[in-house]
Amino acid sequence: MTAQPNQPATNVTPLTPYPKFEGSVVEGTEVRISGQSKVEAANGLVCTTDDVVRLIGEYKVVGVRHETNKDGQLVRVQVLRPLNVDVCPWDPADPADDGVQRSRAIPGWKP
Repeated sequence: MTAQPNQPATNVTPLTPYPKFEGSVVEGTEVRISGQSKVEAANGLVCTTDDVVRLIGEYKVVGVRHETNKDGQLVRVQVLRPLNVDVCPWDPADPADDGVQRSRAIPGWKP
């Protein structure tokens, strides 16, 4: 069996879902996001500490490395850099939903 063009051959099988690293079995994966992206938000985005903001975005994988976790297992860490990020409301039918779950009121501010 030959690899598809632009698809590197891997040592992944149904019993080992992740490629081995230096001959060792990889037990899992993590995704880490690193970097900054400008967010275009309608009416300006005003947040306070502990608010939860719902974002949807596009990311580029900029690194893959392997680390040992606290349980001694080898994990594949995939690092993503944001390319384009936008605020996304939880309920698009609600005009007051700006994609931010507020942890506290901002005095004098109304969305």
